[in-house]
Amino acid sequence: MQFYYCPKDDTVRPKRRFADNRCDICRQECVTIDVKRSVHGYIMYALDIAAGIMIALYLAHHQFNADFASFVGTIDETLYIVVMFGLILISFVFSGLDIGRTQAEALRIARERKGRIQ
Repeated sequence: MQFYYCPKDDTVRPKRRFADNRCDICRQECVTIDVKRSVHGYIMYALDIAAGIMIALYLAHHQFNADFASFVGTIDETLYIVVMFGLILISFVFSGLDIGRTQAEALRIARERKGRIQ
């Protein structure tokens, strides 16, 4: 994951795709810092994929009467939907944990490099 570090404000922010390399506050040039995702980020992705598959199977069964998703009809529909949205909500928790850990790591890296960053 990439972050912007502003040496003037001593802050890090997640890098946006189509934004310039300037600080949101002082508009000074920022430095890009790469940080590896934590295990929380990979768990978040796995939960999102599982929820996406569940949604696709639900729609395949109820909208298109697909044979490969016929087992969805044997499961209690309310429970299925609760599990589906539960996975998404738990994914949000892991997303928050991941962004918190990676942002702290980016700030640590930036402060270690502070003498070398203009």
